[in-house]
Amino acid sequence: MKTKILLLVLFVIGSYSFANAQYVNETPIGELDAEYIRIWSDSGPLLSSKITVRVDWGQGGRTPQITDDRRRAISFNGMIAVLNMLSKEGFELIEIVRDSKDETEIFYLKRKEEFIPGNAVEYDSRTHSR
Repeated sequence: MKTKILLLVLFVIGSYSFANAQYVNETPIGELDAEYIRIWSDSGPLLSSKITVRVDWGQGGRTPQITDDRRRAISFNGMIAVLNMLSKEGFELIEIVRDSKDETEIFYLKRKEEFIPGNAVEYDSRTHSR
């Protein structure tokens, strides 16, 4: 009984660490040195409905995929799952463009602006102005 509980605890801990480990070129996504990024999907594993995603932030060279800590490409259920993950990492969607050549959708994202208290623009509801 104790071994089953131990295995369950190890599985939960391993699943949690895997769920938070998304990298691009061995850099955590949240730490990319870029204000804007561009993402698009590749087909995922053979005979699967899942996708893998490539990320371009102006790095040059081959465009890398989102990977885990072992450098294996991560498969997603769809682009919404990717957008939700990137939102948690500090990015927001600004535009979707469809490439007319191969019908690929390209998603442009921007790093979220950090809210600094006292730095917001005040809105006056009486005069309807800032």
